[in-house]
Amino acid sequence: MRIFRELDFGQASESSILEEENRIRSKLAAVRAVVAFGSARGGVGKSALLVNIAAALALSGRKIAIVDADLNSPSIAPMLGVKTGRHAFMGDEIEPATGPLGLRLVSSDFLPQGEPPASFIDIDEISTVPQNGAHPNEFGYLAALRRLLGQSRFGPLDLVLVDLAPGIEHIYRLLKIVPRAKLLLASHPSELSARATRAAIGVGAQHPDAVIGVVENMAGFNCDGCHRVRPLMPYGSLAMHARETGVPLLERLPFDPRFAETCERGVFFIREYPQTPMGKQLVALAQAIDKAAESDPRVAASASS
Repeated sequence: MRIFRELDFGQASESSILEEENRIRSKLAAVRAVVAFGSARGGVGKSALLVNIAAALALSGRKIAIVDADLNSPSIAPMLGVKTGRHAFMGDEIEPATGPLGLRLVSSDFLPQGEPPASFIDIDEISTVPQNGAHPNEFGYLAALRRLLGQSRFGPLDLVLVDLAPGIEHIYRLLKIVPRAKLLLASHPSELSARATRAAIGVGAQHPDAVIGVVENMAGFNCDGCHRVRPLMPYGSLAMHARETGVPLLERLPFDPRFAETCERGVFFIREYPQTPMGKQLVALAQAIDKAAESDPRVAASASS
């Protein structure tokens, strides 16, 4: 396993952290809204959903950037058909890659190994402990996320979509350094995933108006032969938890084998299969996210400050 950490993280001071967070606000000043895609558990298809939602937004005329913040398992670049290793730092800044439909991408795949401001190291090689007592992996993720957001040349954009690593703790960290961010949560129908998603909703609810809603992925199998959506696993728990927490269940997306296949080829499902039930639902989901971000009073307040 590899982890992502700041060089000499034991020497990080409160003043340097504050400076980086001020830099993040500056870099995002011309961005209308930041939307984080999170999941309490892995394997729910969150990254693939983000890529297709980003494509739908771009096709509608929005200017979009994606930050692949799953630092140990970045996957957005191959889903976009973007080759890694061709972008480097421009002085103290990161120049995002440009992908199809004008989508801009910032990913740990583009960061040079063994060079400032961040590096990959083996977990077994860590011999020091941060002065604040945090686990190196926890400290390292937050430090690296600050660097990715605070050193990227985003410029004027409608939305920055952040693909978080699975886990509630990463949702907490993102909202800590970008308090005005919106949050979309992805889950699949199982009770375990639904229960964990409820806990994630609780984290997001600490920031008023942050949670856009929940998406239930792999809610059923779209059977072309019988023209029905047949269940893949027990369902109903996620809708119950969403209802009880007052968060909307935005879409229940069926499983479609072609969805994974298009991601593997680096093309967009919504362009290859726009008339499928899932294709239409993804476009509707993109519209809901765009509307929620546009109507967020925290974004307007931030823009006027």
